[in-house]
Amino acid sequence: MRIEDRVLALVDDDYVVGLLSKLISIPTVFPPEDKRAMHEMSRFLAGEMAKHGLTVRVEGDEGANWARPNVIGTLAGTGLGPTLLLDAHTDVVPIYDRASWSVDPFAGEIRDGRLYGRGAADTKGSLAAMMTGVFAVAAAGVPLDGSVHLIAWAGDEWHPPDNEYFNGMAYLADQGLIGGDMAIFGEPYDLRITYLSRGRVWFRITLGGEATHSATGKGVNAILKALRLIGDIYQVEVGEHPVLGRDSINVGTIQGGNQPNMVPDWCTFTFDIRFASPLTVDRVRDMVEEKIAACKQSDPQFVVRSVEITERREPLEFPRDSRVNLALKEAGAYLGMDLQFGGAVSFGDVADWKDKVGIKEACLFGPGETKQAHAVDEHVILTDVLNAAKVYALAIVNLCGGPASGKP
Repeated sequence: MRIEDRVLALVDDDYVVGLLSKLISIPTVFPPEDKRAMHEMSRFLAGEMAKHGLTVRVEGDEGANWARPNVIGTLAGTGLGPTLLLDAHTDVVPIYDRASWSVDPFAGEIRDGRLYGRGAADTKGSLAAMMTGVFAVAAAGVPLDGSVHLIAWAGDEWHPPDNEYFNGMAYLADQGLIGGDMAIFGEPYDLRITYLSRGRVWFRITLGGEATHSATGKGVNAILKALRLIGDIYQVEVGEHPVLGRDSINVGTIQGGNQPNMVPDWCTFTFDIRFASPLTVDRVRDMVEEKIAACKQSDPQFVVRSVEITERREPLEFPRDSRVNLALKEAGAYLGMDLQFGGAVSFGDVADWKDKVGIKEACLFGPGETKQAHAVDEHVILTDVLNAAKVYALAIVNLCGGPASGKP
């Protein structure tokens, strides 16, 4: 029997479904009401990984009412091959309006081939598939030259105000607790191999005015000034990328004034601008500042109190034809699936710590539609989770299997 078929025979469909239901039943909501759920999750994951033959560590940070335990399960090879990181986050966003859900958000209910629950797509579906895939490789006794670190990390959805690290992966990287040549990040991208993303820059702009009673017809209305600048910023010359599509500009929030019968003397609004290479954060900032300068030059009553950049990420692109991407592509082909390449909404903070870890190639790949992340009645198609588990398993064999496993 081919090594691929031996591994696939050990991908247990019932196990991955039951595992995903169990993961959803642990309400790892961030921000948390308390930290017990995160510790419950880490204990369960550590136990499952150890039970299936992985060497397990739990590393993380903690505060008075929050905890971010990161579980690392290692399937070690001879050290002659590459080290692959498989990771997905364990925390989920709140359910918000419970009445709008048609299912129990933490029951893992199955309807029409879909498993429902908070985190089903983002990203417990990926985590369940990764675990099942790694366990199948371990059970098959595949001789590995490379090693696999299976990382279930915490802190994607909320950043505690009293923490030092952005999230669990940043903590592990900064502390020197993980290292690897390549990574597959589990995110709901509908089984697309996503290897690049736009950059983003967030602006918070506050304009001033002159307050007076609204009935006087006098004063300087800061909200009206803001509306002009908002329209001008929408005219910033963004671009279009052959993979990522059209860059985007969005005014996300606006507040101003104190009461209806007063001319508002302040207005604060925020923008999210997403852009692909060759644009950079600095170039986008310059274009926005040019729009602000033009307003000031043409209108002596245009008063800018502050311009802040609250978030900045440069575009990130890993090699399209990297070993990890081609291994996923090959795994899909073995299963009769034509996996497509694509672009990601965001790689998060990966660019901040990838060099510390040693990652030179990476992608986002996982089951679930992106639009299901944070959605009411969040769900994932079970066949996609099962296929993802098989793809992960075959990718491990393709990347980390040495000559003894029959791989070159």
